[in-house]
Amino acid sequence: MLDLSEAKRFTPAAELVISDLETLKVLADPLRLSILEFLMRPSTVKRIAEKINKPATKLYYHFNLLEKHGLIVLVDTRIVSGIIEKHYQAAARIYRVAKNLLAPGSDEFDEGLELTLNGVFTSTKQEILANIHDATIDMQEDAPWHRRMTLSNQRFELTPKQYEKFHHALKGLIAEYSDVTQENQEHGAQTTSMKLLLVSYPIVTDDVDAADGGEQGEQS
Repeated sequence: MLDLSEAKRFTPAAELVISDLETLKVLADPLRLSILEFLMRPSTVKRIAEKINKPATKLYYHFNLLEKHGLIVLVDTRIVSGIIEKHYQAAARIYRVAKNLLAPGSDEFDEGLELTLNGVFTSTKQEILANIHDATIDMQEDAPWHRRMTLSNQRFELTPKQYEKFHHALKGLIAEYSDVTQENQEHGAQTTSMKLLLVSYPIVTDDVDAADGGEQGEQS
């Protein structure tokens, strides 16, 4: 095997801000979101195709779009058995949509917001269904914790200060386990992959609803 790349090990950016609608359209596609998740470490089109159960020939177009818009990076090129093998990696650990694309009153607001929500929720729904069907997610009550799905829909009544404290606590917990994930990857620890989709937002409510406590059910 001949290594044609003399580039040093690529380090993804901590964060990449999506600031234009065309790049957001590329990112918001459920299939491309799945590809990105598997590119947190370098991989090839063929390997990703095997992981998401798609023909490799169907993925080249999506890889090209992701690379063109700077969402993934070609980090290595090798010759394996006479065939050129390209290795790609996600350009960043976190992708964030610029506030101007999601700001009410902007030309891009309606389309940008709908693209973001559709991309995230459609991808999540498809992933959950697929992992239930192949038994990766164990729906039994006595399932081991690393095989369970937690589904929760809660409403809280908080003061502005409590709301701020709540958000900081969530961000701190996520940051802590993001660091743990990176350490596990660096040390080659045997792990189970887990996904977390977190949505928190204020809502308009009346005094009667607020007095009820507003707590919905939770399933683990």
